[in-house]
Amino acid sequence: MCYFKAFLCFGCIILADLAHPESVLPSNKTNFSSLFNSKAGYYELETGDIRFCVSGTLQWLDNSQTDLGFRLGDLITFNSLHNGTQTNKVSNFCLITTKFKYTSEGIKMTLRHDRCDNQSDELDLTQTIRFLPNGILKYTLSDPSVECTFKKATQ
Repeated sequence: MCYFKAFLCFGCIILADLAHPESVLPSNKTNFSSLFNSKAGYYELETGDIRFCVSGTLQWLDNSQTDLGFRLGDLITFNSLHNGTQTNKVSNFCLITTKFKYTSEGIKMTLRHDRCDNQSDELDLTQTIRFLPNGILKYTLSDPSVECTFKKATQ
């Protein structure tokens, strides 16, 4: 009987989450590429720090090689898109780990430099882009703490 109650509660939680229209679902790089293509275009900065965010075009770095990444204007770049986590040792520098998480509304990239030859090169940051309704794009950066909101320009 105890297992039945636990299963019932778990089932209700799952159904409630699926029924909630604002749920952010996991995705993959292929689905993200389709989402990105539907959202590409010129975005105007609405709120945020102009040292880190400026109006500009959301576009692939190279349309024929989307794995290279994309940029928004001149200041925001997501390089070397891949699935999951990758770690590389760069000689005379650091161990560099990048992790991408794709969702139904955007992308999250975590970048870490550790075991660096020079301790001042160590880094741990996260940046995200979320595509929200009505042509709104939200960008966040963890270090320094930055949040910018963009609005897609109407054609």
